[in-house]
Amino acid sequence: MPELAFPAWARWRLGWALLFGVLLLALGLGMRELWGLLLGVLLLWTFALNLRRTGYTVGLEAEGLRHGGRLYRREALRGVTLDAPWGRLWLDFGEERLSLPLGLPGWDEALAHLGVDWRGVEGLQDYLLGQRGRVWFLGALHPPREAEGVHQWALGLYRRHFRKVYGAFALVALGFLLLALKPTQGLGVAVLLLGAALARFWAWHFPHDLVRLPGGGRYNPLDPEFLRLWKEAGG
Repeated sequence: MPELAFPAWARWRLGWALLFGVLLLALGLGMRELWGLLLGVLLLWTFALNLRRTGYTVGLEAEGLRHGGRLYRREALRGVTLDAPWGRLWLDFGEERLSLPLGLPGWDEALAHLGVDWRGVEGLQDYLLGQRGRVWFLGALHPPREAEGVHQWALGLYRRHFRKVYGAFALVALGFLLLALKPTQGLGVAVLLLGAALARFWAWHFPHDLVRLPGGGRYNPLDPEFLRLWKEAGG
C-alpha cells in the first residue's frame, strides 16, 4: 500500500525551537525567571504543532484512502473544497470529511487516486499560482507532480544560497572570538564586519529572486518563467 508522508526535513525543520525551548525552560526553572519559562513553553509548543502537522500520512488503497486507521471509500466522495487560510483541502465523504494538507508531497496523487483532477477543484489553481517565495521552501506547500522537477532544482538553489548566508554568520562568530583575544582585536573587527556585510548581501540577493527578505519573492514552481529557467539549467 503506497503511503504519502511529509519528508523528515519538514518534520524536523523546527528542531532549533526544540533545542532552545528546552534550554530556556531549564534556565527559567533554574533561575526562577518567568520570561524564560514563557519563551521556552512557546518554542516547545511551536515545535510540537509543526511535528503534529507534519506527522500526517495517508495510504492509497484500491478502495480509496486510508488515514488514521479509517478507510475513506472512493465511491463515497461527494466533493473537494479548498480551505485557503489553512493551506489544505477538505474531502467530503458524506457523513465524514478528510483534511488533505497542500504541503503533503503527493496530495495531487491522492486526488487522482480518487478520480479528481486537481485543476478541477474550484479556486485551487488560482490559489497555488498566487503563492510566491518562501512558502514553497518551508514545507507549507508542495507542488503537483508536473512541477516536481522545477521545484527540486529551485530547492537546491535555495539551500546552496543559504549555506553562503550561514557561512557569513560563521565569520561573524569568528570575529567575536578574535575580539575576545587582545592580540587579534583588530583582525576580529575586520572579520566581524566582513561577515556581517556578506550575510546582509546574500540574505537580500537570492538567485532569480526566489525569495525576498523581507517579503515573499517571485518563486512559484507553476510559473512558466521558472520552468524555462529550469530547462535552461539542464532540467
